[in-house]
Amino acid sequence: MDVSKYFGSYKKSNLNYLIKLIKQCEKAIDKYTNYAKPFFKGSEDFNYMEYIQKCELNFDHMNPQDVFQYISPMYQNIPNWINPGTMINVIPPVNLASLAGICFTNIFNPNIAEDQYSGRLLTSELEVSKYLCDLIGWDWRNSHGIFTFGGKGTNLYATKIALNKADPSVIQQGISGKRYFMITSAKAHPCHYEVCNWLGIGENNCIEAPCDENDQIKMDVLEQIIQENIEAGKIFLGYNINGCSTVEYAVDPIKKIFELNQKIIRKYNLSYSPHIHVDAVIGWVWLFFKKYDFNENCCHFDKSSIEKIKKLSKKVEEIKYADSIGVDFHKTGFCPYISSLFLIKDRNAYFNLNPKKNIPYENLNWGSFAPFETSLELTRSASGPISALISLKTLGIKGYCQLVGSLFSETEFFRKKLSLNSSIEIINKETEGLATLFIIKPAEYKNLDLQEILRLPLKEINKIKEYNIKYGSYIKHLSLQGKISFTYTSSRSYKIKGTDIKIGAIKAYPLSVFLNRSIIKKLIEEINLSISRFQTEENRIFSDNKDYIPDDMVYREK
Repeated sequence: MDVSKYFGSYKKSNLNYLIKLIKQCEKAIDKYTNYAKPFFKGSEDFNYMEYIQKCELNFDHMNPQDVFQYISPMYQNIPNWINPGTMINVIPPVNLASLAGICFTNIFNPNIAEDQYSGRLLTSELEVSKYLCDLIGWDWRNSHGIFTFGGKGTNLYATKIALNKADPSVIQQGISGKRYFMITSAKAHPCHYEVCNWLGIGENNCIEAPCDENDQIKMDVLEQIIQENIEAGKIFLGYNINGCSTVEYAVDPIKKIFELNQKIIRKYNLSYSPHIHVDAVIGWVWLFFKKYDFNENCCHFDKSSIEKIKKLSKKVEEIKYADSIGVDFHKTGFCPYISSLFLIKDRNAYFNLNPKKNIPYENLNWGSFAPFETSLELTRSASGPISALISLKTLGIKGYCQLVGSLFSETEFFRKKLSLNSSIEIINKETEGLATLFIIKPAEYKNLDLQEILRLPLKEINKIKEYNIKYGSYIKHLSLQGKISFTYTSSRSYKIKGTDIKIGAIKAYPLSVFLNRSIIKKLIEEINLSISRFQTEENRIFSDNKDYIPDDMVYREK
């Protein structure tokens, strides 16, 4: 076997050979690429079991080109996130400098379990953590950050540290026979419950606090819930709250929760401070606007957009009152998957996971840094911190403000143009977020506004909901076939803000940095045409239901 075919040479970096292989892979999948559309080409008719049953591992080695041909069908139906018409979820196009950095780095296969396996690459994790601390307003010398396997990982770290703070005995004795509780928001991500399950706390002990009409935790009810549970003999672990939810962009009142926490500590004479974690995996990027001069407005954002950006960034600034946050660079940081950072204000609270390994920064010399001794993972890739650092340095504070602010401004323009269609009702006109939620009104309801629709009997509301689910399925089908230049999702479960009415919604979530007004005008024309065709052809389109099964998005991004 010619090992150089697979491993290159030990006498050079092998970068040129890697580039050659990448080009061969690109050539193999070229028959499926469709860069002008939201999805690569492919068939919707696919069964995993049927495929796997036919798979057999070859005995002899294969040429890379043959293997690339073999795997090429797997690239069918890939979402094309860089395309401005791809409006599915919080998944951005990738900063190619970040991608180049991690591709080259991974040639050497570093393991940031410790510095002796990764050279000085661990400095990227420390540097990114410092920059985030500076943006938040924490002292980086007393803080600590660690990249982990995803947003659920950041919440898992926070909940475990909360457990250790409240009951240090669990480290050796476990949680058997004890009753704990953690607070979350009614608008929070479902993984908050899942991590309580994974840690043995129990999903039922992740207690949901109701939200007000602004999607923020109701402070009076929150205080009552905490008091009732403490007085029932439960151990209070802390809070896992919103630092910008996926759709509503809800940010909980962090400062007020901090003040309530101090009150709870005094009232019940607690020997510890219940942990406050802000799930800010999307919202962290608004911290860059702390440095933005809104009066000078050097990026020239329009007045409407700048007021909303300013309002949201002020809410996100309150992260400084939290004990820890979660950050996803692979969401609003324009980095490749996976690049999630757990950041904690008090490094001693982190190192209580393994106090013997807490080395002060000033004594942290190369050869002595071994994060695996405390981190959840033993083995870790350098891809997260390297890609995050490269993205931070290439774009800078102004670059992030420019990208995020422009996306916001273009989304506002998209929303206004969309609302000109009389068949469309925008649900979240005043949102401070990037998602646009709307419904398509059947002909008989065309002259009703949202409030009038909400007063209809439940049977009619359900009819409108099903109509929109069908439309969402219609769009998904057309976009997978490459017949349209846009795609977005539909949901059965969306509740109208401030109500319990599930009217469903179409969700358009643009995140492409190439979105501009010229492209938006073309997309709006195509969207309007799709609605018109759907309205006139609905009965014919859905006469054969097997081709258009209403689809709810089961997987929920933060």
